[in-house]
Amino acid sequence: MPKSDIGIEGIDAAPPAPSDRELIMASSQMLTDYPRDSSLSDLFAEHVVRCPDAPAVTYGPVTLTYQQLDRVTNSLAAQLQELGVRPDRLVAILADRNLSVIVGMLATVKAGGAYLALDPAQPATRLRTILEESKPVALLTEASEDDPSGLGIPVITVAGHLGDAVRDGATHDVRIDGGADPEDLAYVVYTSGSSGTPKGVCVTHRNVVRRTRNTDYLKFQPGDRVAQISNAAFDAATIEVWGALLNGGELVGFDRDTILSPGRLATALRERRIDTTVMATPLFNQLAADDPSTFATISQLLVGGDVMGVSQANSVATLPGCTLINGYGPAECTTLATAHHVTPMPAGQLKVPIGRPISNTTCYVLDDMLRPQPAGVPGQLYIGGDGVARGYLGRPDLTTDRFLPDPFAAEPGKSMYATGDLVCQLPDGSLDFLGRADFQVKIRGFRVEMNEVDATLLQHSGVREAVTVADADTQSGDKRLVSYYVGAGEASPETGDLIAFLRDRLPDYMVPSRLICLPELPKNANMKIDRAQLPSPAISSSPADDGVHPADADVLEDEIAVIIGRLLDVPSFGHEENFFEGGGQSMLAIRLLTQVGRRFGVNMTLAEFFEDPTARGIARYIRQRTEVAATETSAFAEPVPEPTAQPGEGRP
Repeated sequence: MPKSDIGIEGIDAAPPAPSDRELIMASSQMLTDYPRDSSLSDLFAEHVVRCPDAPAVTYGPVTLTYQQLDRVTNSLAAQLQELGVRPDRLVAILADRNLSVIVGMLATVKAGGAYLALDPAQPATRLRTILEESKPVALLTEASEDDPSGLGIPVITVAGHLGDAVRDGATHDVRIDGGADPEDLAYVVYTSGSSGTPKGVCVTHRNVVRRTRNTDYLKFQPGDRVAQISNAAFDAATIEVWGALLNGGELVGFDRDTILSPGRLATALRERRIDTTVMATPLFNQLAADDPSTFATISQLLVGGDVMGVSQANSVATLPGCTLINGYGPAECTTLATAHHVTPMPAGQLKVPIGRPISNTTCYVLDDMLRPQPAGVPGQLYIGGDGVARGYLGRPDLTTDRFLPDPFAAEPGKSMYATGDLVCQLPDGSLDFLGRADFQVKIRGFRVEMNEVDATLLQHSGVREAVTVADADTQSGDKRLVSYYVGAGEASPETGDLIAFLRDRLPDYMVPSRLICLPELPKNANMKIDRAQLPSPAISSSPADDGVHPADADVLEDEIAVIIGRLLDVPSFGHEENFFEGGGQSMLAIRLLTQVGRRFGVNMTLAEFFEDPTARGIARYIRQRTEVAATETSAFAEPVPEPTAQPGEGRP
């Protein structure tokens, strides 16, 4: 049994440990053959020769074959080389979810450089900070020639390389080879840093090839249609883009409005015949809770980035023909390190395992002295293998702190990454995610994993999201637990009911001192819960009422305002009050539009909602759609025959 922790006076005891060799073998990698000595451009070139006329990428009405994509990227790569792009030099790409991003990525690696995808929605100050540190040779944009950073970086518009003369011109069939080796950089992706300054993770060609060729977590086949849903500035796009292009598949782009509109997403997945989808966990949890049949027509669904809901997982795992994978992995290990193929779980199971190491990856569960832990005993997760990134851009001290020499590797000189995540090995060999090492706290002398409190809250049918933090009592200074939660239905459960629910399932010291209901948990740009943005426990929210407005107010607007008020957990919501200024966020907007759609039979998109994000704006949209539907019905109705005059009756 694992060590016990029995209050302040508890006695620690541990069983005799098996040998380190036995423990390491329990979490070792499965080696698979893959082209580890090839670059991304080498592998793409193979498919240009093998299937030149096969579709490579589709965005909206535009489809490029492998030969056409090869030509336009050769054209752009040649221009990048003229600017001095070579191995380990960066090219920034300021665009999102359009053809320019894919062309920019492939052209950059062809030129020998590494791409740095930037999110145009990021604050200008953050973009400037990243560009100042990374010092890119060039900045690629879709069409704009302006340098938004003001740093004097040469700007290239990708649109100039997408014309018919380039894509259909044989003069661009000459391959551009920048000479990048497998250990040279393929891309840099920035993640948030604990100090508040973003840090760039340096990922090599071999890292990416290991993730996307001959994998055991997803099966990429020639001709497969892979959805491009992820923001290009986040590492999940690595699996989408290169999983398709290095295996002869077709990358199919989705715009943001479709992604965040459940009804449209389900239709688009079906109509575009998508085989493989990669999705952030919060979005998956939201969509699966609203309508699991959204995923009914896809073959493979990889979800990662946060804790997958058990009920949502069960609802999708039962769909015939759809394989659901719960993935885990930091950007420092090229997006993915472990995977669990989800099957229906029994009632009462709190969590979905994060699975076993994927091929050519090693996971170690180690204590503070880097000693392997037996199954069932928590430890920090360390990851080794060919997916471990080179380190952090320009941060040698931070790289040394997190990327350590791998003492268990068969090949000398290998590194392992210290994730800071606590896990334990389950009896079947898979890993159970326990939370961050810094999310563990002692309450009244008892060790508490706050993720366990979250998991128990999520068992309540009325709770959709939950996160627990440790807060110091203002009078005594003792640590106390505070849980924030989001209701799953139109009305959130009462605090007293939740407390009773928790007391039935947790020891007294694990029951939070306070429960705070929020309309939505704050998320960062990577769709992970942003604990720093949680409201202070000292600030209590006003209880929601029915949001009734004056008697002469518009009835339709009244009803919509009530729906919004309940979602935002406010006593009332004005007809012309801005949803986002009132505390709404994009994920909450999805819930709002889903409820509006079910109540009024309309399919309002986020883009349409953004035009007038008020109760009055929604009511206006409903009326317009109702009038259009009535007009269409009238236009296609059978004409009513004119009455026939009877004998003896005259016409007027």
